[in-house]
Amino acid sequence: MKRSNRQLRFLYVLMLAVTLLVIVNVFLVTVFKVHIRSNTSLEGYISSVSNVEERIFASRGNIYDAEGEILAQDVKTYDIICYLDPDRLASGNEVAYVDNPAFTARALAPILEMEEADIYDILTSNTGLYQIELGAAGRNISEEQKNAIEAIEGLHGIGFRNSYKRYYPYGETVCPQLVGFAQSDNTGKLIGKLGIESYLNDELSGTDGYHSYQRDKYGYILPGMYDETKDAINGYDVYLTLDVSIQEALNTALNTTMEYKAASRAWGAVVEVKTGRILAWGQTPSFNPNQLTSDDVQVNFGSQLAYEPGSVMKSVIYSAAMDLGVYDGDATFDSSPFCYTGTGDRTYAGDGFGCIHNVSDLDWGNIPLDYGLIYSSNVATATLLSQYVGVSRFEDYIHRYHLYENVNTDGIDEIPGYTNYGLSPVDNITASYGQGSSTTMLQLLQAYTAIFGNGEMIKPYFIDRIVDPNTNTVVYQGNRKVVSTPISKSTASEMQDLLRRVVADPEGTCRHYAAKTVEVMGKTGTGEIPLDGGYSENENIISCMLGFPYGDPEYMVYFAYVSPMTLYYNYDIKPIPDLIDRIALLENLVINEEDMEKGEQYIHHYDMPNLRSLSVSDAKETLEDIDMNVVIIGDGNEIVDQYPEENDDIYTGENIFLLTEGRNITLPDFTGWTRKDIIHYWNMSKLPITMDGYGVAYEQSISPNSIVDGSEEIIVRLREINYTEPVPEEVPEETSETDAEDPE
Repeated sequence: MKRSNRQLRFLYVLMLAVTLLVIVNVFLVTVFKVHIRSNTSLEGYISSVSNVEERIFASRGNIYDAEGEILAQDVKTYDIICYLDPDRLASGNEVAYVDNPAFTARALAPILEMEEADIYDILTSNTGLYQIELGAAGRNISEEQKNAIEAIEGLHGIGFRNSYKRYYPYGETVCPQLVGFAQSDNTGKLIGKLGIESYLNDELSGTDGYHSYQRDKYGYILPGMYDETKDAINGYDVYLTLDVSIQEALNTALNTTMEYKAASRAWGAVVEVKTGRILAWGQTPSFNPNQLTSDDVQVNFGSQLAYEPGSVMKSVIYSAAMDLGVYDGDATFDSSPFCYTGTGDRTYAGDGFGCIHNVSDLDWGNIPLDYGLIYSSNVATATLLSQYVGVSRFEDYIHRYHLYENVNTDGIDEIPGYTNYGLSPVDNITASYGQGSSTTMLQLLQAYTAIFGNGEMIKPYFIDRIVDPNTNTVVYQGNRKVVSTPISKSTASEMQDLLRRVVADPEGTCRHYAAKTVEVMGKTGTGEIPLDGGYSENENIISCMLGFPYGDPEYMVYFAYVSPMTLYYNYDIKPIPDLIDRIALLENLVINEEDMEKGEQYIHHYDMPNLRSLSVSDAKETLEDIDMNVVIIGDGNEIVDQYPEENDDIYTGENIFLLTEGRNITLPDFTGWTRKDIIHYWNMSKLPITMDGYGVAYEQSISPNSIVDGSEEIIVRLREINYTEPVPEEVPEETSETDAEDPE
C-alpha cells in the first residue's frame, strides 16, 4: 500500500513538473522570445509571426431522386497555389517558389486553358506576397489536370489545396431548372445559384468550421503557439419526388417531338394525381449544369412561361356546369358561329359585336354538349357560358381553381400569368376556351388534380424530404396538401367519363394519344402566340393533358410544344403515348400483358433477390428464371455488390449489375443502354467512362468484350430514340382542331 502511495505521489509530481515546463516555455516564447527546449532565440521568428484562420468547408449535401439516384454531389478537385516568396523553405536543395514565371506561365496555360500572358502577369505583378492563386481557371481543377502539372519537369513553387465542385451525373436529363446548380464563389465556397440548390442553399451548405493558429513567415507552427480547430458540420441531404427513369422517358418524348414536329421548344411534366408528387419535369432547349455557358436557357418553361393554353381550359367550364347541376350532356346546341351582343348573349339578328368560330369554320349542326368537348368546339363553351353557367359563376370557378395565381410550391420560380376576364364579352367568351388569358403549366397541373382526382385540388410538390446525414434524422417531410375543393367528387367522376370519350371516341380530338397499356383520359389544346399586338401567323402552342388509368387515375401527363402551324397537330404524336406506356410499365399499371408483347416476350415484374456473398454461378442460377440481362463486373468468383438492391422492383429486359472482387473487367456492349444504366455501371466498375449525348447508347470507343484495367478513357455515345410513324397524307376535316380562332 505504501509503495502504491509513493507511486501516485511520484506521478502527480511528474505531471505537475511537465505542466509547469509547458507554462514556462509558453511564457519564454511569448515574453522573452526564447524556445526553452532548444535554447533557440525566436526573435527572428516572432517578429514575423502571423495569425492565420483557415476556413474548413462543410461538405455540401447530396440531392437524390425518389429512388436514391444521386442528382447532385460534391466531387474532389484541387485549387492551384503559386508560392512566390524566395525564402520559402523546402527539403534538400529543392526550389520551393516560382523561380521562372515565364516558363511557369507557358507550362500551365494549355492545361488550364488560360492565356499565357495572363498567368505571367499574375505571377509577376504580385511581388512581395507569399502566395497567390490564379483565379477561377485555377480552382476546381481535375485529378488529371493536377497529375499533368506535377509531371512537368523543372516546374517549381506550385502546390495544390483540396477543393470540391458540384457534379450532376445526369446533366441536363433531370430538369436542371428544378434541381438547379451551385458554383464556387471567390473563396471557394459552393453557393446555390438556381433551383433547389439556391432555394435550400443554407440546408445543403451546412456550417463551415475553421483552423485558427499562429505561424511564422515560413509556415512553421512552433509548440506553444495558438492553435484551435472547429470541425465543419456537413450539409443536409435532399430527396426529391423526381424519378430518373420517368424523367428519361419524358426527355425522350420531348426531344423526339422537337425533331419530328420541327418545334422550337417543348416542355412537360408527370405528376401523381392523388398526392401532387412531381415525378418528372422537363423542357428543351435546356442546359447542362456541368458545362454552363452564357447562352444557356435557364428560364423554367413550366412555371415562368405564361401562355394562352387553348382548349385544355375547356374542362374548367364543363366541370363548372356539371358542378352547378345545369349540365345535360345530351342537350343539343347550335354549333354554327356564335355571334354575341354587348351583354355576351347569342344573337342571330346581325346586330352582334363579333362571332366565335370553330376551327376552319366547322359546323356540325345541332349536336349534344358532350360532343362539344369531344370535337373541341369553341361554340360549345361560348354556349355554356352564356346559357348555362353565367359570367359571374364562371369567374367564381376560375378562382376556385386558383388560375392566374402563383402556385407557390417548393421555391419554384414562377409568374402568375394574366387574365382579361370581366373586361368585355369577347374576353369572357374566349377565356372559356383558353384564349385571351395566360396560365402556366404548373397552374394547369394543379387544376387538373381536382378533375382527374376526387374534386380536391392538390398542390404539386417535388421536395420529398430533407435528411441530416450525421444523425439520419428527417428534418423536413413533404406531404400532400389540399389547396381547395373546386368541384365535387361526383363532378370529377362525370368529367373523367367525358374526357375518356375525348380519347376513345372515333372522332375525339385526343384519340391519337391513346396508349397500348392503359385507358387514357385527356384534352388537347391549341393556343395562339401573341405577337406585335396580334397573333403569330407562323407558330402555335400545341398541348395535351392526359390522365390514366381511367377508372382510378394515378398519373397525369402534360405536354406542350411550339411548332409551325399545320393541320396535323394531333397526328404523328407517338412519343406521347409511348411515354404513357413507359410510365405504366415502370409503375406496374399494365392491365393487358398481350398489349405489351415484345417479340415473343412479355413484360413481367419481379422483386430483386439478395445476391451478395454468393458465387457467380449460384447468382446466375438464382436469376435463371428471371428474364434479365445479367452483367458481371470483374473476373472474381464472389458477388460483393449488386444493383438493383434487394427487394427493388425489376422488369423484363432490365440490366442487373453484379460486382465481383476480381479487377480484370470485360467490357460489355453498351448498345441500347440508358444513361442511368451506364451511370450505375460506372459507379460499380470505377472505370473512366465519359458519356456523350442523351437517350440510349449506340457507340463506344472501346470494343465490347475487351478486357480493360481503367487506364484508358471509355467514351459512350448516346442518341434519342427515333420514331418512324408517318404523317397521314390527308387529314379528315372534321377531326382537325385549332382553338386559335380570331373571335371577330
